[in-house]
Amino acid sequence: KLSDFGLAKLGPVGDKQHVSSRVMGTYGYCAPEYQRTGQLTIKSDVYSFGVVLLELITGRRVIDTTRPKAEQNLVTWAQPVFKEPSRFPELADPSLEGVFPEKALNQAVAVAAMCLQEEATVRPLISDVVTALGFLGTAPDGSISVPNYDDVPPPRQQANQTSGEDPVSAEERERAVAEAMEWGVASRAHSRNPSAANSRNPSTANSRNPSAAHSRNPSAS
Repeated sequence: KLSDFGLAKLGPVGDKQHVSSRVMGTYGYCAPEYQRTGQLTIKSDVYSFGVVLLELITGRRVIDTTRPKAEQNLVTWAQPVFKEPSRFPELADPSLEGVFPEKALNQAVAVAAMCLQEEATVRPLISDVVTALGFLGTAPDGSISVPNYDDVPPPRQQANQTSGEDPVSAEERERAVAEAMEWGVASRAHSRNPSAANSRNPSTANSRNPSAAHSRNPSAS
């Protein structure tokens, strides 16, 4: 599912923010904006990675026609759960039989939820996703403690408000998303300058604008 279709293209250059191609790919993994418009951005691959991460978390296939109709599409089934952090454990692979570090699961789900946001511009950079998961995977207790988190306001661009969503749940989700993004920023700062990472200003670290990702030029697949 991760192999090349022979369709790899160089990423957008100059003032261009996307490349266009005939829509081809594996159903369930393609970003919604690519299905609608045929336009690929660096955030399209972030969405596809989020699908794979969600498969790993849940132990489910992205499309499973043997399940009840409402559960056949993995992302569609999981989206309502993303809005209620208290329900994140429902997404855990049943084969774990409930034995897992719940905080680590919640944080992994928060990363997947960020990658799978409908609006491409508010998805994180894949580099931040990688460092966040790497930081999570090496934490002694399987979870991350974010220093001075209370001083860091949740980024507005990460909020995914929907009509009828409970304000309390929305706020909790914003905090989970902001925390996940902070792992990536903290990890990158530490890898560059370990001594400075502990004294950095968290509000500065959280001022990144995901839309600035369009100025980067990786390949889109």
